[in-house]
Amino acid sequence: MKGFRKSEKQCNHGLQSNSDRWQPNHVLPADRKKPRPLKSSLERAMEAPFAEKEFLDCIARETARMSYPGSMSRGSRPIVLKGTKAELEKFFVAGFPLSEVWHQSAALSRDYDTWHEQQSRNIVIAIKHHVPGYHNPVAVATKFLNTFMHQLMKYDSCRALWEQLHLPLDRRVFSALASIGSPSLAGVQPHFSESPYSLNYQNYHDIQNSLWKFVKELNARPGVGMRMSSRIQLNWLWV
Repeated sequence: MKGFRKSEKQCNHGLQSNSDRWQPNHVLPADRKKPRPLKSSLERAMEAPFAEKEFLDCIARETARMSYPGSMSRGSRPIVLKGTKAELEKFFVAGFPLSEVWHQSAALSRDYDTWHEQQSRNIVIAIKHHVPGYHNPVAVATKFLNTFMHQLMKYDSCRALWEQLHLPLDRRVFSALASIGSPSLAGVQPHFSESPYSLNYQNYHDIQNSLWKFVKELNARPGVGMRMSSRIQLNWLWV
């Protein structure tokens, strides 16, 4: 019993010497606040941004996440290294002129290719440290820009750029284009045996121009039922 009393005394002593431990009728110190209750979906919705900049930042962030091609970060020879997705998201939120696209899409459509090249080179600055040396960063940047712009088409404010969109290029696209044998593509046919991520911007631009010719060629077929209005619609060729 002595051992038991001693143990009990030690326990009591421990409780009295440390106010952070549980005691009967324990009261939380004033500086300890109870956790806030979780907000309901309605409360969170009512706090959604209504200022234009905050709204466009949310659009940019969501579009960057939705448009990122996850396969580019996988495999034994990835197109980009770990961390690229986060860097791209930062760029599209803070460095991409979404306000210009939102408000001036019709004006941008008149010189879209010049604008596209500049934005591609801006993306290069953001991700160049994540692109392995066996790829050309500008070719990689065009893929990210094109998938991002395609996702933006769900917003009416950006739809004026639909006809100007570039087709995202990758190995699957090159394989399909190489097998078509269209006269419109004859001038760029040699590129289809290369890596799409090794192109310089001029080669890339030549391919996009040839793809426009190919779209017109398809639309000119007799008895054609549906006409394409954008290069991005060529995605159906390899579905």
